[in-house]
Amino acid sequence: MLFIFFITLTIVSAHQRNSFTCPDGSSNYLPVDLPTSWINGSENCFDRDAQRPDLAAFAVNNDTYILRENKCINYEAPFIYLLFSNDTVLLIDSGATVSFVSLPIQQYVETLILHWCLAHKKVREDLSLVVAHTHNHDDHTAGDAQFENKLYTTVVGTSVEEVSKFFQLDNWPNSIGTYSLDNRRQLAVVPIPGHENSSIAFFDCATGLLITGDSLLPGRLYISNFSANVESISRLVNFIESNRLNVTSILGAHIEMTQQNTVDYPRGATHQSKERLLNMSLEQLHQLNNELQQQWKDGFDHRHKAYFDTFILDPKPSELPPLTPGGRVANHGFILLPLDRLGYVWISHKPMFKAPHDFQLVYLASVTNSTVDPLPLPTDITQLSTQFTIEPKESWSLNDLINGNITSFRTKLYAGNFEQGGQYLCDVTITVLRPLLTVVQLNETEVEPYQPLRYSSYLLSNSTVAKDNHIHVFLLHQIRVQPDFDAIVHAIINPMNCTTDIDRSQLNSLLEQNENEWAFHGIDNDIGDRLTRASGLVRAQLLGDIYSTICTMSIIAEIQCTIGPDFFEDCNV
Repeated sequence: MLFIFFITLTIVSAHQRNSFTCPDGSSNYLPVDLPTSWINGSENCFDRDAQRPDLAAFAVNNDTYILRENKCINYEAPFIYLLFSNDTVLLIDSGATVSFVSLPIQQYVETLILHWCLAHKKVREDLSLVVAHTHNHDDHTAGDAQFENKLYTTVVGTSVEEVSKFFQLDNWPNSIGTYSLDNRRQLAVVPIPGHENSSIAFFDCATGLLITGDSLLPGRLYISNFSANVESISRLVNFIESNRLNVTSILGAHIEMTQQNTVDYPRGATHQSKERLLNMSLEQLHQLNNELQQQWKDGFDHRHKAYFDTFILDPKPSELPPLTPGGRVANHGFILLPLDRLGYVWISHKPMFKAPHDFQLVYLASVTNSTVDPLPLPTDITQLSTQFTIEPKESWSLNDLINGNITSFRTKLYAGNFEQGGQYLCDVTITVLRPLLTVVQLNETEVEPYQPLRYSSYLLSNSTVAKDNHIHVFLLHQIRVQPDFDAIVHAIINPMNCTTDIDRSQLNSLLEQNENEWAFHGIDNDIGDRLTRASGLVRAQLLGDIYSTICTMSIIAEIQCTIGPDFFEDCNV
């Protein structure tokens, strides 16, 4: 271990300025042949061979590999980069899967190293493996555990402090690091926080490849810190231009765009048969930089999501201005879903694809000040099948509810759908227990539907205590493309009927997380195939889960279902 650490110290150097020079001769780039297609998932991820291969490896030249996970194992399907030299092998990101059972990433990397050694008349001891990361998100670091404590291997930490120390970035984020794999292959390390605090980009002198992680890719560019992102992309552009670097391709960590300009696949898609090329160019980097600079100049109140042919600028809600105060005024109806503790409920907004009702909202609330005592809501969650709805007694702004300016309102409570002859029970006060958990704006121009059937789960038990070793949940259908349908079912998950890589002692906590997203592979996202009591036992994959969790659920009852785009008509009519 001391020997490996000594080698690491001798091959890292840092520049305090933006100056960077590639070694002599490295401007004559090695040939780079980028693939035009990748493994892209399956229409049914539960098919026997859908998860094979679990990882695809492409040799872009003799010393550079691109790896991609199968989207049926984890929809993130990150791209992982493996760079060779005579002394050091650099792995950039370790993937989105923890267990070697589901995806043996360390074994695959070691196999590639051994093949390289054989071709170059080396032995394994001649090469040290360094595992670094473009940023600190689970889908880029989940495989780290497979590499830890392995011979000839160093795993770089993921905090700003650890990244700065390893690459000797003494003035984060303004210093540029130089990282040498050997005396022939050298990389620049450029801090680019914004997507995540410890985000970095790598420029490879040997190939001219610029590896940007999630900060620039053919997909959604999620921004968690807008001001930092503006500075980072500007810094990256200035670094390239001031050093006159010849960037052959820009490679990100995911593909989320379709081949149709401005159209992305839904988040969580497990099959992307017509996805865009991975490689991007300086033109897209300049587009991103120009858009960020313009939005920064225009000010916070004009900041917005922006669509380009090959990517979507997508700041997180806290980095965007609030919705217009007083907007979307209407009589907003909601579905009320009782929990096992009397007076606590989930509230689901009755949506439409057009304003003022164009949001799918789910939030936790308390019910008080009933005109009837006791409050006429059930607490036995084991056989919950009745629909309850609420109709506010006056019109108010949905924007103000989303922004947090409305925290309670007076409403009428009904057994059944108040729009379809439901029985009036009493008047109550609804108090929102913030934050709102699910806030999804519906877009009538979306063209790529969720596929297969997709639901989000919300725990029925307010005390998060499973009943009879079973976990009761509400499953809410995810709405995306017109006409779609708004459906809620009561389901039971028996943890014993789940396969997972997580420790069994932690499985219940994972399953009890609210807003878990589930894909029901093999079931079309169609109203005729929706979940109902007749569905009985169904299998579902927990999306975005680094533990590869699949559970068999029992569908107890359909609580409600209405047909879009207006969501007035009952699904059973």
